[in-house]
Amino acid sequence: MRFKVFREEAMSGSCSRYLSDENFEAYLVGGRWSETADDNLADETISADFVRDLVETYNRAPEVHEAASGLGSLALMLGVAEWGVKGDGLPDDPARKSWRSDTGEDSGKHLMSYAVGGVGISHADVGDLEEFVEWIAASRIVPDDRKSALLRLAKVAYRKEGILYDELRAAGLCDQAPADHDLLGEPFQHLRGPVGTRYCKDYENGALKPDDWLTFRTWVRAALRTREAQAYLLDLWMRDYWQPTLAQVPAGEGAAEEMLINVRIRNSAPSVAKKAARSSPVEAGAAGRVQHQIDAYAHWKLKTARRRWEIMMRPVVLYRHFSGLDPLKGIHCD
Repeated sequence: MRFKVFREEAMSGSCSRYLSDENFEAYLVGGRWSETADDNLADETISADFVRDLVETYNRAPEVHEAASGLGSLALMLGVAEWGVKGDGLPDDPARKSWRSDTGEDSGKHLMSYAVGGVGISHADVGDLEEFVEWIAASRIVPDDRKSALLRLAKVAYRKEGILYDELRAAGLCDQAPADHDLLGEPFQHLRGPVGTRYCKDYENGALKPDDWLTFRTWVRAALRTREAQAYLLDLWMRDYWQPTLAQVPAGEGAAEEMLINVRIRNSAPSVAKKAARSSPVEAGAAGRVQHQIDAYAHWKLKTARRRWEIMMRPVVLYRHFSGLDPLKGIHCD
């Protein structure tokens, strides 16, 4: 019932239930979103003034829904999606990239993602993706005579519960070249591939056909070009990732910094994030709490943690900078 209510409420408007209208518009601008955009974006960047406002608003009233959600959006844009920041007076970048975006057509996460990795800024997959596809099918976006083909995607048996994105993608890319145009005749402008034999072996699903990938791309792209869908996916991430982190990370000194790291871990491995929050060393202060989270991530997947941890630190560094706090020292990933 909660999911049904969430879908119905999300259809009622083009604004987020978590961010203010002003912050939601800044989020769309930073993500280079438009009603004609495609999955070929890169170099998404938000302003230092936007970051400062999110931090200061949170510090004034962390108990306020929109203020706490604003802090969460900072983790999503910078720590998860790997966007950049532009402006004067920024501190040293922990990723040593002068705060440049670390995104590309096949890296990072984008508001228009649908051709590589998952859907939208969170790369929605499995259960979240099934919810989103059902929301699209119930919306005004899809003509009535096309809805059944889209809803069929939610009825296929996947290796995981929900719609497994890579099985759909494999159906479109592994047996033949994917269609260049959508079902309405508009060309796709996203990265084409390639995919390797290992990918196809891992993800081919005999119940899915190339037409399913075409149906998926057509209506997901059309949806992502609407403010309603962008608000829906943002709110879905807030509900499923940021809200549990808010609830589970203990209060006290360093809580904000720990939450900014914990929610990035949760985006990849919810069970790891839950365990790390439960064992938080509250008495260790901000540096100890952040290090605890990074250690948990490294214990889960060291190679992944080493590749990501400095980008993950970006929202923490900016939070402390715009809060007037000293930089954390000694944070590492072994």
